[in-house]
Amino acid sequence: MATISNLGIGSAGLGDLYNQLEAAEKTKLTTITSQQSTYNAQLSAYGKLQSAMTTLQTATAALGKTATWNSTSVSSTNTAFAATTTSEASPGSFVVNVNKLAKAQALSTGSYATNSEVLGDTTGSTRTITITQPGTKTPLKIELSDTDTSLTGIANAINKANGNVTASVIKAKEGDYRLMLTSKTTGTDGEMTIEVAGDSKLQAAIGYDSKTKTGQLFVNTVAQNAVIVVNDIEIERQSNTISDALPGVTFTLKAESKADETLEVTRATDANQKAVSDWVTAYNSLQSTINSLTKYVAVDAGTDGQSTNNGALVGDANVRGIQSQLRGLLTNVQEGSVQIMAQLGITQDPVRGSDGTLGNLKIDTTKLNKALTDNPEAVQQYFIGDGKTTGLATQMSKALDSMLSTSTGSTGVIQNAKDGINKTLKNLSDRYDAMDASIEATMARYKAQFTSLDVLVTKMTSTANYLTQQFSQS
Repeated sequence: MATISNLGIGSAGLGDLYNQLEAAEKTKLTTITSQQSTYNAQLSAYGKLQSAMTTLQTATAALGKTATWNSTSVSSTNTAFAATTTSEASPGSFVVNVNKLAKAQALSTGSYATNSEVLGDTTGSTRTITITQPGTKTPLKIELSDTDTSLTGIANAINKANGNVTASVIKAKEGDYRLMLTSKTTGTDGEMTIEVAGDSKLQAAIGYDSKTKTGQLFVNTVAQNAVIVVNDIEIERQSNTISDALPGVTFTLKAESKADETLEVTRATDANQKAVSDWVTAYNSLQSTINSLTKYVAVDAGTDGQSTNNGALVGDANVRGIQSQLRGLLTNVQEGSVQIMAQLGITQDPVRGSDGTLGNLKIDTTKLNKALTDNPEAVQQYFIGDGKTTGLATQMSKALDSMLSTSTGSTGVIQNAKDGINKTLKNLSDRYDAMDASIEATMARYKAQFTSLDVLVTKMTSTANYLTQQFSQS
């Protein structure tokens, strides 16, 4: 609202009175801004609550996935190969031998005195080198001019084409240069056949047919497939990385075996235990957040108002309902041999934590690890159940999904609360604007009245001064 200028000199004290009236009118805005601050604090608090609940939702969803409980790991140490597993792998012991490592074919030309000697015809025309490989759908084609047919020119052109072949010029010794072509992929699918169209001289220098093993190139490294034997079953692949021999197991071959090696696949109890620990941490973090947002600080008897240190959502029914529902789920008895959390070493702490939170979860890791080792299926059953209505993680996931839902027609308690607060803030903003306009109109009216009074007082003062002067002269 605009500031009113000085009312004049003839009305001593009217300016102060005007300012006092303006300050009194503006207290009507203070009430609204105070309400806005309260509701903005509540909106921010609901955002923090939503974040903590989303973290718990993620951790709970992980416990409700079969893949979490089926996770495996390799417990053996192997020399000829390394292995990794996924949840699709089955625990067990496998005898593995690496008979052959996959190798990439390497071909080379004969010796040339320089790397810049032109090997092709110089007829002013172009020629095309075509390199085909069984495992490559589209052959690599390289066009060369007369001046590009040296060892260096050919190597540069092949590498620039960025196909499945690399080319290098090797200097064996002074006056002994050779072009080497190497497949980028291992196995027999990488065998190269090189043909030159439009230049018979160059064809005679670098042509080679891997099928018939004929041509002018030398085979430096024979293309070879990897061969491993798993429990007496021979497996052959193009690569040294084999991921489709055993479900969920990926082999990375490193050397040919010198003796039988045993691959031990076990359940990854460490990963399972971490999933449970992450869930407990998320649950306790949510309780801590709720405790902070609903904190109540008592005031002395007879004191007006509440403490400014109270949580923004103190006494909020939505928060109490969320906390009560989640705590209630923890005590549900599940089907199976593991029916309550305590059987897994997970209990609610009756002692209030350092942040004032009561009922935090704590884990007896020894007891949990024993349950995961001795009867992992029962632990999985406790958390997942039938995946629809039973199982702690299944039930809690459904509850959290409902609470956090933002879908039209099925918004959860958090979104409903935020929508309600935003609507109230919009109304308060409209009220503020209307009140501000009303106060401005009122003060404009006061200004007009005070200005008229100022003019009148000025005239009366002038008249009084004149009469005083006249009386003093008579």
